[in-house]
Amino acid sequence: MNHALKSRAMQMVSAFEQRLDTDKGELASSISSIHDTRCDPAGFDNVRYIAHRINGGAGLFGCEDLAEPAKEVEKLVDVGADTDQVVNAVQELIDRIERLLAEGVRQPDWITSRLGK
Repeated sequence: MNHALKSRAMQMVSAFEQRLDTDKGELASSISSIHDTRCDPAGFDNVRYIAHRINGGAGLFGCEDLAEPAKEVEKLVDVGADTDQVVNAVQELIDRIERLLAEGVRQPDWITSRLGK
Protein backbone atom coordinates (compact mmCIF):
# COMPACT_ATOMS: atom_id res chain seq x y z
CA MET A 1 0.00 0.00 0.00
CA ASN A 2 1.45 3.37 -0.93
CA HIS A 3 1.95 6.19 1.56
CA ALA A 4 -1.17 8.15 0.56
CA LEU A 5 -3.41 5.11 0.95
CA LYS A 6 -1.84 4.18 4.28
CA SER A 7 -2.36 7.74 5.49
CA ARG A 8 -6.03 7.63 4.44
CA ALA A 9 -6.52 4.33 6.27
CA MET A 10 -4.99 5.80 9.42
CA GLN A 11 -7.30 8.81 9.11
CA MET A 12 -10.33 6.52 8.96
CA VAL A 13 -9.29 4.68 12.11
CA SER A 14 -8.53 7.96 13.86
CA ALA A 15 -11.94 9.38 12.92
CA PHE A 16 -13.61 6.24 14.31
CA GLU A 17 -11.67 6.58 17.57
CA GLN A 18 -12.65 10.24 17.86
CA ARG A 19 -16.30 9.34 17.24
CA LEU A 20 -16.11 6.68 19.95
CA ASP A 21 -14.65 9.16 22.40
CA THR A 22 -17.47 11.60 21.66
CA ASP A 23 -20.06 8.83 21.93
CA LYS A 24 -18.59 7.76 25.27
CA GLY A 25 -19.07 11.27 26.63
CA GLU A 26 -22.61 11.51 25.27
CA LEU A 27 -23.51 8.13 26.78
CA ALA A 28 -22.15 9.16 30.17
CA SER A 29 -24.15 12.37 30.03
CA SER A 30 -27.28 10.52 28.91
CA ILE A 31 -27.16 7.93 31.68
CA SER A 32 -26.71 10.70 34.21
CA SER A 33 -29.79 12.38 32.79
CA ILE A 34 -31.78 9.13 32.68
CA HIS A 35 -30.87 8.30 36.26
CA ASP A 36 -31.78 11.79 37.47
CA THR A 37 -35.11 12.15 35.64
CA ARG A 38 -36.20 8.48 35.64
CA CYS A 39 -37.87 7.31 32.49
CA ASP A 40 -37.31 10.37 30.31
CA PRO A 41 -38.13 8.96 26.85
CA ALA A 42 -35.82 11.44 25.11
CA GLY A 43 -32.87 10.22 27.17
CA PHE A 44 -33.58 6.62 26.30
CA ASP A 45 -33.99 7.48 22.62
CA ASN A 46 -30.63 9.24 22.64
CA VAL A 47 -28.93 6.28 24.33
CA ARG A 48 -30.45 3.91 21.78
CA TYR A 49 -29.36 6.13 18.89
CA ILE A 50 -25.77 6.31 20.15
CA ALA A 51 -25.65 2.56 20.83
CA HIS A 52 -26.95 1.89 17.32
CA ARG A 53 -24.26 4.15 15.84
CA ILE A 54 -21.56 2.40 17.90
CA ASN A 55 -22.88 -0.99 16.83
CA GLY A 56 -22.62 -0.03 13.17
CA GLY A 57 -19.15 1.45 13.48
CA ALA A 58 -17.95 -1.47 15.57
CA GLY A 59 -19.11 -3.88 12.90
CA LEU A 60 -17.43 -1.86 10.20
CA PHE A 61 -14.14 -1.70 12.08
CA GLY A 62 -14.22 -5.29 13.35
CA CYS A 63 -14.66 -4.37 17.01
CA GLU A 64 -16.95 -7.17 18.16
CA ASP A 65 -16.05 -6.31 21.75
CA LEU A 66 -18.14 -3.17 21.27
CA ALA A 67 -20.80 -4.50 18.94
CA GLU A 68 -22.28 -6.97 21.42
CA PRO A 69 -22.75 -4.57 24.35
CA ALA A 70 -24.07 -1.90 21.97
CA LYS A 71 -26.66 -4.39 20.64
CA GLU A 72 -27.59 -5.20 24.22
CA VAL A 73 -28.21 -1.53 25.02
CA GLU A 74 -30.39 -1.19 21.91
CA LYS A 75 -32.37 -4.29 22.86
CA LEU A 76 -32.90 -3.15 26.46
CA VAL A 77 -34.20 0.24 25.33
CA ASP A 78 -36.42 -1.37 22.68
CA VAL A 79 -38.10 -3.69 25.19
CA GLY A 80 -38.51 -0.95 27.80
CA ALA A 81 -36.20 -2.55 30.33
CA ASP A 82 -35.81 -1.18 33.83
CA THR A 83 -33.78 2.04 34.04
CA ASP A 84 -31.11 0.40 36.18
CA GLN A 85 -30.65 -2.39 33.61
CA VAL A 86 -30.19 0.15 30.83
CA VAL A 87 -27.79 2.23 32.91
CA ASN A 88 -25.71 -0.86 33.81
CA ALA A 89 -25.55 -1.95 30.16
CA VAL A 90 -24.54 1.54 29.06
CA GLN A 91 -21.84 1.64 31.73
CA GLU A 92 -20.49 -1.69 30.43
CA LEU A 93 -20.42 -0.22 26.92
CA ILE A 94 -18.59 2.88 28.19
CA ASP A 95 -16.04 0.66 29.96
CA ARG A 96 -15.43 -1.29 26.76
CA ILE A 97 -15.01 1.91 24.76
CA GLU A 98 -12.44 3.15 27.26
CA ARG A 99 -10.48 -0.12 27.04
CA LEU A 100 -10.55 -0.10 23.25
CA LEU A 101 -9.42 3.51 23.07
CA ALA A 102 -6.60 2.80 25.52
CA GLU A 103 -5.42 -0.11 23.35
CA GLY A 104 -6.08 1.67 20.05
CA VAL A 105 -8.30 0.49 17.24
CA ARG A 106 -6.54 -1.83 14.82
CA GLN A 107 -6.90 -1.13 11.14
CA PRO A 108 -9.33 -3.71 9.77
CA ASP A 109 -8.29 -5.92 6.87
CA TRP A 110 -10.97 -4.54 4.57
CA ILE A 111 -9.35 -1.09 4.67
CA THR A 112 -6.01 -2.49 3.60
CA SER A 113 -7.54 -4.66 0.89
CA ARG A 114 -9.82 -1.91 -0.44
CA LEU A 115 -7.25 0.83 -0.42
CA GLY A 116 -4.56 -1.43 -1.76
CA LYS A 117 -6.49 -2.03 -5.00
